[in-house]
Amino acid sequence: MAANNAYQLDPGPLDTSVLTRQLTHRSRDIWIGNDNMILNTRKCDGKFWDLVNEHLIHPRVLDVIKLSILYGVYRSHRPVIDRSLITALVERWRAEIHTFHFRTGESTITLQDVEILYGLPVKGNAVVGYEPQRSVVDWQNICQILLGFSPQPQDFKHSSLKVSALNAHLRLQPRLPDLATQDMVNEKARCYMFWIIAGLLLADTSGGLLKLMYLPMLEDITMVGSYSWGSATLAYLYRFLCKASQSSQNEIVGFLPLLQIWAWERVTVLTPQIVEKRDTRNIFPVGLQRGPHAARLYAHFSWTDTTKHVLRVFRDALDSMTEDQFIWEPYSSDIIESLPEYCRVGRDIWRARVPIFCWDVVEVHLPDRVTRQFGLVQAIPSSFAFDATHFNHDRRGRSNTNWELEHAQWLHFWNHIDQYVWNAPILHGSLRYDDPYLIWFRRITRFIIG
Repeated sequence: MAANNAYQLDPGPLDTSVLTRQLTHRSRDIWIGNDNMILNTRKCDGKFWDLVNEHLIHPRVLDVIKLSILYGVYRSHRPVIDRSLITALVERWRAEIHTFHFRTGESTITLQDVEILYGLPVKGNAVVGYEPQRSVVDWQNICQILLGFSPQPQDFKHSSLKVSALNAHLRLQPRLPDLATQDMVNEKARCYMFWIIAGLLLADTSGGLLKLMYLPMLEDITMVGSYSWGSATLAYLYRFLCKASQSSQNEIVGFLPLLQIWAWERVTVLTPQIVEKRDTRNIFPVGLQRGPHAARLYAHFSWTDTTKHVLRVFRDALDSMTEDQFIWEPYSSDIIESLPEYCRVGRDIWRARVPIFCWDVVEVHLPDRVTRQFGLVQAIPSSFAFDATHFNHDRRGRSNTNWELEHAQWLHFWNHIDQYVWNAPILHGSLRYDDPYLIWFRRITRFIIG
């Protein structure tokens, strides 16, 4: 909000070599008074949680979901998404480098956050594959074999399945028969896993459709957990953060609970206070394996010391945030060791500087820009050779594409991920104001949004 007087405050950047897309970033429109839009948050998970709240998932089905390592998402339930909070974060996201720019420095969601908060596997095969052109009849046959029912032709749209069709099928027989075969158990488990993947983790802008390209990846139940669903979820969220940060956009999709809880873990001026945990005995069967770190935030909250649903307040809080209001390392060693094993299996690649994938989406994971999140000294980061307009590309018009071949040049990094783990000296204390990194950062950042 530029003032109409002789003195004009420059919000930055002074050096434009890093934030090269500032002219099309939504922060520019905000500064000149043209944009106070709260982003729409498209999702199709509401009916999923309604279903699992009303009907316990059978223990035999849960055993299969645990095998897939998607269990942590189910066990964490979901927070109520605050669109204003999400919008305030998007205003500070920079597509050129995949980090948020706060007054305290760069920060981002990393593979560590994905695995600790939701237990999603970060090690494993990249989520890519061949996408042949299939007819409605083809998809009906695949659904019958893998999900145990054949949707009607009108339940399909552009290689996607309507959420309403899957929801109706699961509600038709919500309980597993006592004498159910293992094939029946697997079919029921695939229904839930498909909805988790295509409707929660990787939901698109339709708000009511599930992309069918993920379904064949669930055919072999024993192989579902071999995929890096955590890195795919992160790549997909990165992609839509990049899109939403542009001035022309009015919506955002992706796994927004991850974004919101990441912010609650780190930015104290955004974090509500837990009043008491919710009673989940009617949702989760007694004796279930513990959930990941995010599960503790399925609770009743108080906003006495912060706010909710007010974009301007969130924006002002981030504009004026001080060093002591940002937690660089919310996950202590004790917290990490106390979590279930599935929340730390991939800890040796949490700092991998590599491309990450979700079918047609390729993004880049840059922990070297946020080493303070790992307790390491932050140096001035080097650039990663990557197209700054990458988020303008998608899979439309690209049927019959083998994405593994399409991404071959980038998959080399992922397939040799152990070679690209970033390291730095241990950081003792905080960075001084005159630290070379902070001097550099103050020149290349945009300090003020509003």
